[in-house]
Amino acid sequence: MNISSGSSDSDALTRKIPLVIDGATPALGQASQAIKFGDFVFVSGQLPINPKTNKLVGNDISSQTSACLRSLETITDFLGGAVSSIIKVTVYVTAFEDLPAMEKIYKNFFPFQPPARTIVGVSKLPMNARIQLDAILYTPQREKAGPAF
Repeated sequence: MNISSGSSDSDALTRKIPLVIDGATPALGQASQAIKFGDFVFVSGQLPINPKTNKLVGNDISSQTSACLRSLETITDFLGGAVSSIIKVTVYVTAFEDLPAMEKIYKNFFPFQPPARTIVGVSKLPMNARIQLDAILYTPQREKAGPAF
């Protein structure tokens, strides 16, 4: 991971900080993988890519959905949060008939209080993927630990 440093805490609340997180879908083209701005992280589209090979995972919607969600989980883990810190997801699919199978995987990932969600049908995705997810996370600044007494 890469986070710019050398500024005060108040600067970090009003400045966008690009993040690079190993194990999550790398950014394609002229985009940042994720941007931290204050207490929020805006995650670029997560494709169903194996981060070790940079190749598409499977041809079916279930394996591709799982790969996208695992990438989001890697990002939340790195930021010290949980998937419950994801407040909004946008799902891009190339076939609406894939939604029941996608929903089955999605429900397992978000079993309690799922985030707000929008589903968008698109004609094509990068690498001919069937699905892509982007997300907004809430990651409040934690108080620095002080003396116990």
